[in-house]
Amino acid sequence: MRGGRATIPVPPRLLALVAVVALVATACSSGKGASGTAATAGAKRAAGAPVVVGFVNQENAPPGSFPELRLGVQAAVRYVNEELGGVGGRPVQLASCATAGTPESSQACANQLLPRSPVAVIGGVDFGADTSLPIYERSALPYVGASPTVDAELTSSDAFMLTGGAPAELLGEASYLTDTVHAHRVSVLYVDLPGLLSSAAQIAGQILKKKGVADTKLVPEKADAPDLTPAVTTANGGNPDAIATVFPAQGCSRVMHAKAALGVKARMVYLGACLERPVLAAGGAGAEDAVFATSLLPYDGADPDVATYRTKMRQYGRAAADASLSELAQTGFAVLVDLVRVLTEAGARGPLTPATVTAQLKATRDHPGFMSHPFTCDGKQVSLVPAVCNPWVRLLQYHRGRFQDLTGTWISGGDLVKLVG
Repeated sequence: MRGGRATIPVPPRLLALVAVVALVATACSSGKGASGTAATAGAKRAAGAPVVVGFVNQENAPPGSFPELRLGVQAAVRYVNEELGGVGGRPVQLASCATAGTPESSQACANQLLPRSPVAVIGGVDFGADTSLPIYERSALPYVGASPTVDAELTSSDAFMLTGGAPAELLGEASYLTDTVHAHRVSVLYVDLPGLLSSAAQIAGQILKKKGVADTKLVPEKADAPDLTPAVTTANGGNPDAIATVFPAQGCSRVMHAKAALGVKARMVYLGACLERPVLAAGGAGAEDAVFATSLLPYDGADPDVATYRTKMRQYGRAAADASLSELAQTGFAVLVDLVRVLTEAGARGPLTPATVTAQLKATRDHPGFMSHPFTCDGKQVSLVPAVCNPWVRLLQYHRGRFQDLTGTWISGGDLVKLVG
């Protein structure tokens, strides 16, 4: 369901590629450098009238629960309020609502948040966001996220994805495999669900072929398959150069197990949701040398932003500390910090309202991203999906308990969508 006057029609087969769900130092002027530093000259506690920011996230739901993202957002709120002075001296007040993975719950959350008069809404992971975005659109309320999972989050003129999440990661994988690895044989092992994921895998095959991968094999498998060894065996047939895995995190650890049991030599490539420490631990020997595309810098790295993130997650409680080894928690922390920067810039120019926040977002150009590549919300970063402000990713390899950066820079596969447009 698309709904709302502000969405832009996009071919559903293209959306299948870029909307694959996530079940899954200041930046240099070129826009290709490291993220902005979080260092401050001293703690500055916010006071005064709060700035209300809505937050919607899916939790305790049968289709999937993502509390790590909420823990990241909550830790970031404390950080900006207690140490960075909030928004121009005013504290951020989070108005939260948990959805249950249904369209009705997402609509209910949207209607519950509007009376709180937020200046923006942060969208976490919400499978029902297609039905809530039209409600925010009618109120001209900016919807800011970093892990898009449904069509409207990618196409609404009121949505701003400050990192591209799984869609950008999938495109980055395709760019890496063709332009850096120069792979000739690639298998795509994907969870066989009706709709987006199945179509995404087929379109990924089209892109790989058009980029010169002559032998592309698509291998579907059920999410609840008791054993993934047969599927991995099929994917490994013909000795591919790489096997790209499009599975939720729990499925990734099972793929890793099968990889180790079969002695697969192909390069194994996963989405960022799969680089969580519990997944790697469950994957055992099969996790060794796995490659991940991620929209954020590695959570075990030395970047100043990442060091700040780890420190604050540990500082704000055991649950947050445990969640810190998660791309979802990183995503939540980063999007809150990035939004506060934008709110502060908007507030410095006049009254802080949804309209002024939207205008400030649309004016961003190579805006420093916290733990991420700089973002530009001009609606032109990825063809036909204007809400994506940032298609850039890093390619990391897990080796002996650490992440190694394979390219040493950000890469983007954003232009690849033109091949199937």
